[in-house]
Parts: sequence; C-alpha cells; structure tokens
Amino acid sequence: RKYAFIKQDRHDTITSNEDIHTTFEVVPEEADLVTAIYEAEDSSGSVTFDRGSFSSSNPGFSGLGYYDMSGDGDFIQWSISSYLAGSYPVSFRYAHGSTGNNGQRPLDLYVNDVFVKTMDFTFTDSWRYYKYTELVDVNLVEGTNTIKLLVSNGYGGPNIDHMRIGKPPAVVIKTNGWPRTIAKNGVGLLDGWGVDLNGMAVTMPSYPDPPQGDLFRYIFGRTKVELDNGSEKYLDIGNPPIDFTGYEQYLTNGYFTFSNSDVFTSTASHLFSYPLLEGQEFILTSGLSDELCESIPPVSEEFDAPVLGKLPNGEWLVWSPSILLEDNGPSINAPANDIASATLEDGGGAAVILTNEKLKCANVPRTFVNEDTCVLSTLSTACKASELLSVDVEMSTENVKKFYSLTGHYVYAIRGLAMEELHEHPCSKPKSRWEISTGVTCPSATVLNADTVTALTDAITKSFDSNPFVKDVTRTLLCDPSDYDDSTDELDIQLQIGSDCYTHVHPDHLNVYDFSGWVSVHNGGAYNIQKWAEGFDGHEGWYLMYPYVGVSERNVPQHPMSRWYNNGNGDNIVYVARLGDSLPYRDLIDGLKTDAVANYFGALAPGSAQGLIICGSHGEVANDPSLPEGFDLHSDEQSTTGSDEMDNQKHVVWTEVNLKSNDQLRQRVAWALSQILTLVPGNINGAERTEMYTYYYDILVRHAFGNYRDILGEVSFSPLMAEHLSYLKSKSHSYVFSNSNMVSRADENYAREVMQLFSIGLVKLNKDGTIQVYDSGVPLQAYTNEDIESFARAWTGFDRTAARGNIEQISRGSTDNRLDPMQVVPDWRDPFPKSNLDGGFIGDKYELCVDVNYKSFLKKGAHYRLLGGSSSPEMTKDPSYFSDPANSVLRAELDPTSALYLRLYNGGDYELDVLLENDMTCTGIECNVDTLRVVKVGNVYYEFVEKPCIQLAFYRDAKRIQGRDNRNQGQMCANPDLPHAREACCRGERYREVRSASTSYLYDGERMTFSTAAERCGSLCMFENVNNENWWKKGYHWTPKDCSILVKINSEGYIAIVHDTDIAYINTIPYHVQEESTLNWFRVFWDVDGVYPGSSDSNNCAANNCKAMNDGSCLCKTSVTESPVFSDTSAISVTEVLSQLFIGASGPPPGSVGTDIGNGVIVYKLDSIVDERSVFEASDDKGRVFFLKNVRSTVNIEGWEGKIPEIYEAEDATTYNVTVKSSSSATGGKYIDYDLESYLEWNVAVNTPGTYKLSFRYALDSHPRPLSIFVNSVEVTKEAANPTIPVVYYGGSPSADKFPLQRCEGDCDNDNHCADGLFCKQNNALEENPGCEIGSGNGRDYCVDPLDYTHGVLFYPTGGWSSDWLNTDPIEIYLAAGQNTIRAQVPVGYKDGPNIDHMKLGGITAELLQPASFRNPPHFMSLIPDYSPYGVGEMNLRDALYETDAVLDHYFYQDNVAPFLCTRMIQRFGMSNPSPRYVEACSTAFKSGTYSSGSASFGSGEYGSLEAMVAAIVLDNEATSSSVSMDPGHGSVKEPILKVLALMRSMEYQTKIPDTLQGPPMHNDYQVKLWYIHEKIGQGPYEFPTVFSFFLPEYIPDNGPALAAKYISPETMILTMPNTVSLLNGMFSLIKYGLGDCNNGFSRYPGYSGCNDDGKYERSFGRLSYEPMGENLSQ
Repeated sequence: RKYAFIKQDRHDTITSNEDIHTTFEVVPEEADLVTAIYEAEDSSGSVTFDRGSFSSSNPGFSGLGYYDMSGDGDFIQWSISSYLAGSYPVSFRYAHGSTGNNGQRPLDLYVNDVFVKTMDFTFTDSWRYYKYTELVDVNLVEGTNTIKLLVSNGYGGPNIDHMRIGKPPAVVIKTNGWPRTIAKNGVGLLDGWGVDLNGMAVTMPSYPDPPQGDLFRYIFGRTKVELDNGSEKYLDIGNPPIDFTGYEQYLTNGYFTFSNSDVFTSTASHLFSYPLLEGQEFILTSGLSDELCESIPPVSEEFDAPVLGKLPNGEWLVWSPSILLEDNGPSINAPANDIASATLEDGGGAAVILTNEKLKCANVPRTFVNEDTCVLSTLSTACKASELLSVDVEMSTENVKKFYSLTGHYVYAIRGLAMEELHEHPCSKPKSRWEISTGVTCPSATVLNADTVTALTDAITKSFDSNPFVKDVTRTLLCDPSDYDDSTDELDIQLQIGSDCYTHVHPDHLNVYDFSGWVSVHNGGAYNIQKWAEGFDGHEGWYLMYPYVGVSERNVPQHPMSRWYNNGNGDNIVYVARLGDSLPYRDLIDGLKTDAVANYFGALAPGSAQGLIICGSHGEVANDPSLPEGFDLHSDEQSTTGSDEMDNQKHVVWTEVNLKSNDQLRQRVAWALSQILTLVPGNINGAERTEMYTYYYDILVRHAFGNYRDILGEVSFSPLMAEHLSYLKSKSHSYVFSNSNMVSRADENYAREVMQLFSIGLVKLNKDGTIQVYDSGVPLQAYTNEDIESFARAWTGFDRTAARGNIEQISRGSTDNRLDPMQVVPDWRDPFPKSNLDGGFIGDKYELCVDVNYKSFLKKGAHYRLLGGSSSPEMTKDPSYFSDPANSVLRAELDPTSALYLRLYNGGDYELDVLLENDMTCTGIECNVDTLRVVKVGNVYYEFVEKPCIQLAFYRDAKRIQGRDNRNQGQMCANPDLPHAREACCRGERYREVRSASTSYLYDGERMTFSTAAERCGSLCMFENVNNENWWKKGYHWTPKDCSILVKINSEGYIAIVHDTDIAYINTIPYHVQEESTLNWFRVFWDVDGVYPGSSDSNNCAANNCKAMNDGSCLCKTSVTESPVFSDTSAISVTEVLSQLFIGASGPPPGSVGTDIGNGVIVYKLDSIVDERSVFEASDDKGRVFFLKNVRSTVNIEGWEGKIPEIYEAEDATTYNVTVKSSSSATGGKYIDYDLESYLEWNVAVNTPGTYKLSFRYALDSHPRPLSIFVNSVEVTKEAANPTIPVVYYGGSPSADKFPLQRCEGDCDNDNHCADGLFCKQNNALEENPGCEIGSGNGRDYCVDPLDYTHGVLFYPTGGWSSDWLNTDPIEIYLAAGQNTIRAQVPVGYKDGPNIDHMKLGGITAELLQPASFRNPPHFMSLIPDYSPYGVGEMNLRDALYETDAVLDHYFYQDNVAPFLCTRMIQRFGMSNPSPRYVEACSTAFKSGTYSSGSASFGSGEYGSLEAMVAAIVLDNEATSSSVSMDPGHGSVKEPILKVLALMRSMEYQTKIPDTLQGPPMHNDYQVKLWYIHEKIGQGPYEFPTVFSFFLPEYIPDNGPALAAKYISPETMILTMPNTVSLLNGMFSLIKYGLGDCNNGFSRYPGYSGCNDDGKYERSFGRLSYEPMGENLSQ
C-alpha cells in the first residue's frame, strides 16, 4: 500500500496489554530550518484586503482569527520585508468546507504583483479543519515584497488563517518504534493549533482512514490521534503516503528496490466504508527473489518492523500483512480420487510451531462428513485434532481461584444470601440445601418437633448428594406444621445428625458462578466485583460475599435479595457448579473451557510420534492472493472492519455466486433447500461472522444433486442448527440428575422441527401430496407430542468440537467450533429406548448384539478404523490414563502371521478403513478373547468398530456387575451374553480373596461375557475390591450374583427400568436405574391397549401385587418370553413380515434352506420347520432388503404374591446378647453385631398363607458363618452338598505332598492349603466342621465345603464388618396368615455370626389382576454408565452415532418424505399449487432415484436422489408446457430476491465506479453490494425471520380471487405494501441511478456524488450495462 496507517494501528488492536503508540521526531539534519508565520489578521498594517471579512467563529486558527474571502476580485495581500533576495517556499494554512465547484476554490498567487500560479485550495471537509497548501517556490527581492492571493474562480475563496514562508523541518513518524513515513514538510493538527508534536507519543483512538471516496471525502485519508493531554485531534497531513526518498538512513533494516520486472496489479480492500482511490493498494503477483527476504520473519507480529519497497518511479510501498488461509480439503468439483490430496499434510502443525502456538492446529476432527479427506501423516510437524479427555474438574476453593489466573474470569462461590419468606422453609418446598459441618456439634441446634426432626433427618441421610460442603434434598417432607407456620426465624435451622451439623441455607449458597459479565454492568462499579479475586483486604479469592446487610464502613449499601433473584443465574452471572462438586471438563461453561484450563486439568490428549490421522474439510480452500482483498474474519481482537460490513459479507458471497456462477440450477436448488432447512440468525450468536454461515449453505450446494439423506445428516450435525434449534448441549435427564440432582427434560425443539419442516410435515400425505383423512374428514396427524418427546431424547449429547485453525474462529482459547460437524458426548446421551412413528422403536429390524458379538472381529464385514500412532480408541472410550505414554498400557498385539494382521498391515500401506472381505480363522490372542477394542499392527493401531446392533431392555439371567471397589456407584444388572465387563477372580468362601480379587485380562480394557469371565477365573465372587495395582485399568467386573430387572409404570403407561440388586455401601446403584430416583420414563406399546398396573383406580398397584411408589407409579416384576411370530407361511405378505417382525438377522441361518413363498418374501428354515430359528427376507418399497428373525420378545408384568418386598431393620427386632452399632451405610443407620448364642427375632404379619422369600443384608470379614433360621419356632434347614466323612489329620504341619488338602483334611493354616471350593475353617472347641463326622470340632483346623452347612442361611465373606454389605441369596419359607415370628440365631456351638443390617421379606411371583405385557423395547446405547477414571462404561460414541443414524433413517424413509419435499420444492420452483399428478411424478422420481426425459436419464437410482427429483420438477410438462400457463392457478408469485437477481443478471449488471467524478479516480474492481436487502423487500440470503422461512408454504391470501379459489400463494405473505414499494423503488433506482442508495436503492451511499438521472450513474457501485442492438428505438 502507499498510505502509512491502517486500522490495526488503532491503539487497542494489539494482543498485549500495551497500547500502540506513534511518535513524531524532527529530522536532526533539518532541525535548524526556520519558518515565518504571517497571520491573515495582522493588525500592523502589513496586510491589505478587499471586501472579505475577518472572523473567529470557526476555531482551529493560529492567531486571533482568519480572513473569510469573498467573491471574484477579493484578495488578501501581505507586505513583508527583511528577506535577502532569493527563492523561498511559501504555503498557506486555510479551511474550506464547501463542496461547490467540486470542492475547489483556487486562488491566483501574485508576488510583487507578478502572477506566479493558480494554487489549489481543496476541500478540507469542514470550515473548522485547517491545512497547508503545497509549498510554492517564489522569488523575493531584498527589502519589501508583496504576496497576494486573488479570487478569480467565480466561487469565492477559502478562509485564510496565515501564510508560512520557509520549509519546516521534516518529521519522521514512528509507530511502535519503527519509522512509517517522513512528513517532509512537517506535521500539525487539522483542528487545532499551538501543539508541538515533536517528541510527543500519541495513540489513535479510532481507525485511520485510507485515501478513499471522491474529492469531497477523504482523498488524503484521515488520522485522528489522542494527544498527551487527552484531547483528540486530526493530523493535517491526513493518512500520509509512504515516502523515504532522501531519508533512507532511517530504514536500518533495508528495503526492496523494485524493478520493472516486478509485476504489480492494482487492488483495493472492500472493507472500508467507501471505495479506495485507484493506485493506493497493490498485489505483487510475480513474487520476489531477494536476499532481503531472508531477514523478514516468516510470521508477521505486531511489533515487527514494516517491510518497505521503492518502485521504479520513485514511489514507496509498505507491505500490508493479511491472513493466509491454506488448502485443507477438496473443492466442490474435485474428482473422487483426488479428495484427500488437498488436505494439509501435517494438519497445519508447521504453522502452529512457526507462530509459537498462536495458531491452532488445523487438523479437522474425523467425522462421517470428511472421512474421505483423511490421510496418515508421519511428518514430525503433524498436529493432532483437538481431543478432550474425560477428566474431572473439582470445584475446590483452590481451583475456583485458579480460574481467575488461567482465564481472567471472575469466578466465585456465592455466600451471604438470605432467606426471607416462609415458603423457603425446607418443609414447604420440594428442594432444600444444607451446609455440612463435618464432625462438629451444632452451636445452636434448632428445637423442633419429633415429626419434623424425623422427616428432615430421613431426607438428609437418604439424599443421593455426595457433595462435601452442601447436601441438596429433593423430596416432599411430612413435618409438623407448627414448626414452619409463624416466623421467618424458623428458616435458619441447625440439625445435628450423628457427628455432623447440618445448617439450612439459601438454595444458591456456595453455588459457583462466573461473574465476568456482571463486571461491566454492576451498578456499584466493576471494582466491587473484581476485588474478591484481586486480593482485596487479604481475601481468600474463592468466594464473593453478597452484601445483604451492606457494609457501612466501605459505603456498600444493603442489597435486597430481589437483586439476586433478578440478576443471579442470568446472562451476566453464569452458573458453573457447586463448590465441592466434581464435574467432567466437558461440562464446564464455555467461557472457562480455554486451552490454559484444559492444559491445567490435563484435558488435552497428547499426540503420537508414530503417525497421526490428518483430515481436511470439504470446501476449505486457500484464499487466492491474486484476487482483491474482499473479506475480513471476526476474531477476539479489536475489530478492524465495521460490524455492518462484516455482517454483510455473507450476503456478498451469496449474491456474487448466484449472479455469476455457471451452475445456476445447482444454486437455485440450494436456495430452495435453504428455505426448507432454515437457519434463523436471530437465534444464533453469530453477528459479523461469515464462514460458519457459508459453510452451512455449502452443505446444500454440495448435495443439491446428491441424496437428501446426506443433507439431513449434515444439517443435523451442524453446530449452527443445534444453536438455532436449541439442542446444543442438551443432556439426558439421567445425566443431569446424576450430576446435578435436578429433574430435567430433553430439549424438544429440533425433534419437532426436523419432522415438521425438514422431512415429513404435520399431516400424513398420499404419494400425490393430497392429505390423508379420517372418515370424518379430519387430517391424520403425522406425529404426536409423545413422538416429539421420544425423539427429543435422541437429540441429546450434541456439542461443538474443539476450536481449530485455518477457519474463522472468534476466540483462540475457546474449545467451541461453530463450523465443523458436532460431536456426540456419549455420557450426555439418553440411553433408553425411544419409540418411533410406526408404533415401534428406534432400532427395530437391527440385529441383536447378543447375536453378533462373539468373535465378530473376525467375521466378514468387520470394520477396522486406523488410529495411527495413537492407541486411544475414538468410537469407544478408555480412561485418560491410557493416553499417557508413561503408563504401560497393554494393547492387543496381533500375531504377525495371523490373517487379520496381514490384512490390516497390507504390506505397510495402511488403509484408513478396512472391511474384512471374508471370515477369518483366529490366531494367538484372537482365539482367547471375546472381542477386540484396539489392536497393534506394525507401528500403528486399529480400532475395531462393532457393526450396529441393538440390546433389548429386558433380558433373562441377568448378572450383577460392579466397579473395582464395592463402594463405587455402578452395582447394576448386565446381560451375561454381552462382553460388557471384566473378570474378578476370587473364591467367595475365602475372605482374603474377597477383600482383593485378582484379574487376568489379556489386554488393558478387555471386556468379556460372564461365561468367559467364569471360565477364565474358575470362580467369581462378590468382591470388596479388585487389587489396586494400576487402579485406573479396572472397570466393571462380573460377579456371580443374580440380578433382577424390575419396571416402574406411571399412570400414562410409560415405564422406567429398575435394577434390583444389592447395595454394598450408599447409593451404589446408578441413579438412572435406581428404584427411587429413576424418572427415565419412556413409552412402550401395551399388548392390550390401556391395560397395565395403575391404568385405573380398580387396576391399581395393590390389585396387581405391585409396589406403590411415592411418585404414584407402580413397581413390578418382569419376565421375558420369546416366541415365534409365524408358524404358517401361507399367504404371508411383505407388509405382514415388515410390520410384525422387528429383530434383524445378518442373513440366512447357517444350514437353512430358503423358500420363496411369493409376495416378495423368502423364508429360511432349519429342519423344514417354521419356528423361532427361521429368518424371513423381504424388501420394502424404498429398495431396502431386510433379514428378520421370526421371533417376538415379550416383557410380561408380574407382582409379588402375598407381600411386596419389605425391609425389617435389625435394630427393630427383639434381640438377645447383641450389640447395636452405628454405620452411615446401614439402611437405618444401625446394625446388629452378634455374639455367643445371640439372636434376632421379628414379628411379621401377612394376609395370605404361603411361600415367601427371605434374605438378609449383612457384613462379614471372616470365613463363612451360618445362622439358624426359625419360622414360628420351627427351624429351617437344608441338605448338605456332600455325604459326611471322617476327618483326616496330618499333623500341625502336613507334608508338601498332602497339599492341597481335601475335604475334612487338616491341619490347615490358611485357605490356600485347601483345594478349590473349600476353605480352612479356623476352629475352636465349640464348633463342628460341616460335612465332617460329629465330634470333629476338636480345635483343629480342617478344609471344609461351605455347601455342607445345613443351617438356614450361610453368610459368605463380604470384605468388611460395617460397610461392605451384601444380601444373602433368598430362601423360601412358609408363613401362616396373621402374625409370624422369624428368628435368626447363632447356631448352637458357634461363637458368633455376621453383622446384620436388616431382613428382607417378600412374596413369590404373582400373576396380575389383568395380564399386561409389551414388546421388549430395543436400544442402541448401553445402560452401563461411566465413572472415574472415565472410559470404563459402555455408553460410547459408536452406539450414539448408530442411534442417530437410525433416527435419521427413520425420518428419511417415512412415506411422507417424498410428497412433502416434492411439494415444497415445486413451490420454490414456481408452482404454488402443483397438481397431484405433478407431485406424484416427483415423488416417484425421489423414491426410485431415477427420472427419464426423452433419451436423457437422471438420478443415482437410489431412494432420496435429489437429481432425479429436481429433473422431475423442472422437466415435467406442468413446468414446461405453455398451455398449462393458461390455468389461473398455474405458477406462482416470483420471490422478490429472485426478481432482483433476474433483473441484474438479464440486464448484465457490472461493477463500475463512475469515472466522471472530480478528483482522483477510484478503484473499479468492486463486488456486488446489496445492502440489508431483506429489510427492504422482505427477503434476503441468510436472513430468515423464523423457522418457517420467509413465508408459510400453505399460505392463502386473505383477500382477492386467490382466497375465493383457495389458491396457495406463499410469496404473497411478504408482499406487504412497504416491501412492494421498496422492491419497485429499488428496481427503478437500479435502472436509473445504478446500485446505490438513490430513492431507496438496494445498496447504501457509496460516498460520492448526488442522485442525478443523467446516465452517468455517479452515485453508484455499479450499473446495468445491457444495451439493445440496433440503431434506433424500433430496432
């Protein structure tokens, strides 16, 4: 460029905290130059004048005023003396604020009455702006001389301030210490006088303007500076040109000397308000080869020296650094075999290193959208796509303080909040908060009635909340009303529970908030919010004290609580978590998810030296430096382009493309699609941003002739769509409740709109687009609110990916990416079944995972995904510790000779994705595992990706799994046939093994089925923990314990799944399947509609022997049955097969024989029998082929006969010789410790005589111990497993050949001396040895079989005495109607027993009053959740993506899609009321994927082909036949924006800045600039007002013939009077004046000229250039 200052020179645009300063230094060699000032108003008599006048009304002059010149003949003349004869430079300081005569008021200069020249006194923009004219050399004589300025132009003269004789010293102007230019004639102020700038450092408070606009604008540019006294003034030299000629000594770094061989083309930035003058900016197209290049830094930094060059004509240029984007993906026209070649080889890693990580890695996260762009890179500079590890952020006081130093955000816990109303009493509201003082006696314990104490204590102790500082209680309490009916003093409750004091506090007390947004709007000033973090008064820095009572000594007024309620938890005070909570890093609010925070908490995954997968993005192409600078990028720095220009950029792109591109039909289709798949900018925080919008629009352009399913998929994963329709960061209820103890619902917005607007519409349609109706004529609804609720749960878990480089990224520290497809966070996803629109479930017709899992990694079609040098899986998850190279992680390493290894190795040419072409035989480790996760092949890793499959929510023979420690939450049911847990090897009778089970996995993170775990271990047990070596390698482990899956049923017939298993500690069953806490309701379809427990007052819970829950639901038992659907294949239709079979199969069963039974159905039978083993093959009308098992899985609801399971606390029993002890993990807070001859006895009442099931919750940290059970004084016994045999005693130390000792052999010292299944019974003289002869209790220790105990219940070790609780396997007992006694007694001869927490008694299975059942619902996501160290659960990305695909497929394959889309698209192509025949023809093309017209054929042949659909629309007779246009209902009102484009295109619009303007010419290569056209005509690109686009597709005008005829006319909805007038005005303006603002034109004021209809188009950016052929009007 030629001018000195750019927008980035504004004082605050630099990234450091230091302002940008500019200084002025007189050139030392010219410091002695002297000038003389001669004021115009000199009163000494040396000034003469004619009829002008002197004035002082326009400040900025130098003396007492100025001479206001009049018209022709007026003059001002100075008489001067004391000069030696010679030539002297003279100049005049003047002001000129008139635009008349094109801004010129020339004056004739006379010296000693001799004409010298006519001088230009050019427009200065204001009568208050003064500047100097050029220096003119004049000859003076010795003695007295006269110098006169004479008006002779007919327009009058300027205001003359003074005359200056002499050349002022040159001034070097420096910015950031580097010379920018030389002001050869000095520098002063345009709007001031008397300020000496020499040596002064100034800043620029606003953007400097380059030379731009016409003569009346800033042809010299303008530069405003802030002086050292704080005043703001303009420099009188404007934005000066670069000029170092004669002053090259200041360029110590050298400069380029350009030659005629260096090729420059003129250009101009389009980002200024007005066009630049021609010749101010240039592009060097030839490049340079100069040794000076070596000294230029490779990356431009803010404090770098300017790079200068001199042209052959003596003019100077300075290099203007600009953003360089790189090719990082294919263009839209790239051939398929060249897609990946444009991907950055190292993902932009070299640029990251080069910029010292100021740039982010440009490696794009790998998704279904860009997989074809990915490559394996082994470059040392390769960088990893940002990946966040699952790490916890603890909201400790230290970490809360740390946020300030890491981010500058003001993050505090809130204290000092008060409660003021009685309704805030914990007994008056469903949720209350209690601050915990651990181990503290309450200083002022509140006196309460017993009922209130009981209610509060029970609620607090049973709360699932594990926060160490506060406990939230969420339940309705039955308190004594007298405790909360009088005074607000009753709100401040202190309650002693055990050793801890609980204080009732405000529900927001100790919540952590980000107060950063409040800083700037706080009425009390920013300091009072900032001070807490900045060390105010020695403050700790982690909390903010709300000044409820005020602080008078610091003049802080009282703050009423209303201020908190009005502003807390709002946009400016953002909730983070509670103090003491631990939340996954991913759950932090956006403002705190910076690189610094991620690094501090270890949330960023490391890269790998063995190779990285590098991916690009479609359409991510480099900017072309040979083209003019057209666009700016929004960033987190000070903006250097006006917000209106930034906001309009995307409109410019759209207009340029749609006016000038060759693929007009593609663009037309994309525009039509954009009105269906709308984005509303008002719903998106995206002002001033361009790329994210154009990227979204490119989805529609790229797939305009592709498949609609691809569009639906990419749109659904768009971060803009998620923000627009509010499902961004939507989380499942199960996740929110587990982490925040709050009830929530999934956001329903997208679930509604994707159906209503994007796929199926509101009502069911026939294939010709006509509406399906009931017999009554009422339209059939396409979906219900229940459908929306169900699908909403499928749109949970979506979040933006991490920020990256090479794109318009607003914040370099942000982890949010608003461009690339979103990721799914598995933990946020709702894992439960989801009903679909067909009366079934998402997942119907998919294979069962139990059918595909066994060694599926070796089967044909097995999918392996290249990970490169990283061993961390992407579709599943491992703990973050696995990513640390310092941790020795064992991966499955394949045998180099195995067929699988050889296929994956592929001769060293690793493929990104491998699908096995054939079944393979196992080798090595492959033979010994159930499944693989990550395998090492050579120096790289592959991830095995299991194919899509579904689990059934209910299953038989469930087994309990638990985490590495029985205190961890995670004790739940699991399907034993799925590899969802690990082994934990231990023998249940041996208490030391129970304390610490062992593992024998073959690779870290291995999963296996229950049977494999049992086989590998030999024995499984209910362990206390798994050995703690490398604890982070442990996860879920199988136990031998049976587990029951129950069901909760609410009044609407929705169900929730409950896992019924032991609770070893407190709240160890995950909340989402826990009996009390689960509210994860989902819809099922009852086999008898409306019949289920709780469906009516008579068919209530009790009538069905189900448990009535506090929330009004029924808790029932379940059983699962599987039965064949068809037994006779005669006359079975495709419809019957597809509507009654729901479980998929991979293909025909091995060994089966297929029989084509007609009707498009083939049945594959084994043994010529149609049974549950049979598989049916059938195809639907959309080309899909299904293999379906002839099986229906049914869930039957059952109750408990005689008695709902009930707990009887041990401490409530009648006792003898026992000790009552306390434990927080006991259900009642207490348990019983047995002693010699101890017993517990309960009185139990039942209404019905019969068999009941009895079990005990107990703890035992020693060998198995029995208790005798007496029911109504009759002992309950059982048979011994083995016959009684005599003891064999080998002495106190048996010889080695005797080991292992067998049953009844001794003496043993520990369990390891005994054979498997036996334990060493450490005996005393009292106890007998079970299975051994009577009298063997002789004090010696023998190996015994625990199964030989004949007492009522045998208690196996649990690993502890007071916290490791287990339930015994239930025994059956008979109870009489009425009162019964149950005694649990230490057997005679035994010293003591286990510790008992409670007894549980319940009935056996009972049938329902009215049988109820439903089809077993499928689901993709496992219910096994994650927990620390995160990566141990089974909720994974793979299954979340599979479920999302299934949901999208379900929408896509609905019968409504084709007629719905066809109708919408036909309307956008000019037919508002298409005939049913037209719609049906289009629908047929969409469904078949083909359309033929003459000899031409269009489409891919696949359902959903847009090419076929578009061809059917534009080539149909209804669109092409002129005769059809006679129909008054034919056609449509043309969209306003299309009218504008049609006018511009047909009349050959061209950008052309007028060349008839006065002054220097302006640059002419300008883009089309329609300006906020949507505000003028009601329609414009990207500016959709609502989700329904600009107009409703069913809109019928409310008057006129269209109303009478019921003709739809959507476009007329925006043909309001203002829009219509504006459209006409804009079109006339375009024709008459060109593209500008004249008479409400379509653009804005270009910065020059007036609105003259003279054919010159002088006030425009361009004009219509079409000129008809011919020589006269008729021609």
